Amino acid sequence: MQRIASFVFLGVFPALAVVALFASAIESDSVATDFRQFHAAAEAILRSASPYEAGEAVAPWGGPFPYPPLPALLAVPLTLLSAHSAGLLVMASLVVVAMAIPYVLGVRDWRCYGLLLLWPPVISAIQTGNITLWFGLACAIVWRLRDRVYPVAIAIGLTLAAKFFLWPLVVWLAATRRALSAALACAFGAGVLLASWGVLGFSGFLDYPDLLRRLEEAVGADSYTVYIVGLDLGLPSEVARAGWAALGLGLIAYVVVLARRGDERGAFIVSIAAALALTPIVWLHYFALLAVVVALAQPRLGLVWFVPLGMVVTPGSGQPTPFETSWTLTVAALTIALALRASLLVGSVRSDRNALAHPGASTA
Repeated sequence: MQRIASFVFLGVFPALAVVALFASAIESDSVATDFRQFHAAAEAILRSASPYEAGEAVAPWGGPFPYPPLPALLAVPLTLLSAHSAGLLVMASLVVVAMAIPYVLGVRDWRCYGLLLLWPPVISAIQTGNITLWFGLACAIVWRLRDRVYPVAIAIGLTLAAKFFLWPLVVWLAATRRALSAALACAFGAGVLLASWGVLGFSGFLDYPDLLRRLEEAVGADSYTVYIVGLDLGLPSEVARAGWAALGLGLIAYVVVLARRGDERGAFIVSIAAALALTPIVWLHYFALLAVVVALAQPRLGLVWFVPLGMVVTPGSGQPTPFETSWTLTVAALTIALALRASLLVGSVRSDRNALAHPGASTA
């Protein structure tokens, strides 16, 4: 009976949920809603126009393209298809990317894959068609190939050029004595960023920081951040922002502490938590990065795999209530805390196995 229940809930039900997601997106004209701005920006580039010009309102918030040029340039081949068709293709590819994340991290328990497709942030990431799951895959590759300089530098560098979001991974590299990888990641990211902007003649390059400021002013209040929780509690903006910054910087410091203790796995998990905490705009799909955290900490089905299901009460975006914001961050924090605990257990088991395999190592 238990096997049948597992097959139904973690096999059949997730497959039906994915089918229902595609059907609902097609019916409600919400196919890859975030990807539409990449498609529109790519079309603008093909017209020799800049997606950063005031007249090119390609983003959902009604302004210019809010990303660096790289994602738009990568979307150029998809302009051969309509935005609708390209969006469906992107959504389908993101299902594969979501499944690739735990696979790269060594998860072989099929039940974890089914449960992952039921996570609200993963569903949101697939439906909106953004780059979050690709960032998750980059994180998985970085961990898997962490001792290989060039693949790690390329993986992180590309994310930095596409969106300056996973920069705490550079801190993790430096803290774990991978200074060359950290330096090359920054250099490669900067090179790709400048080259991609050079394709556009550096249109919008100098004004990009101001564009990000206007974007935060326009949609930041709908974000899932500690800063917004502080405002919801009635704190002055300066105090709420200081608390938000203190949390993020505290997590960065904890990355260094764990790395110096030799806990690379825990430090990597906290670096992803820091990326989420320090980002001024966070939608539900950002928490799909928890797939990396959970898969890294617990390669077999366990309690921590079920915790993100608690975000089912969370809207993907658009004026969440104070309860929804606080609840979402609480679920994310609980997931990370349980993952850190599970990571410690995994590390202890592996240390014990190594001690048994090499009994003389500890006394050598």
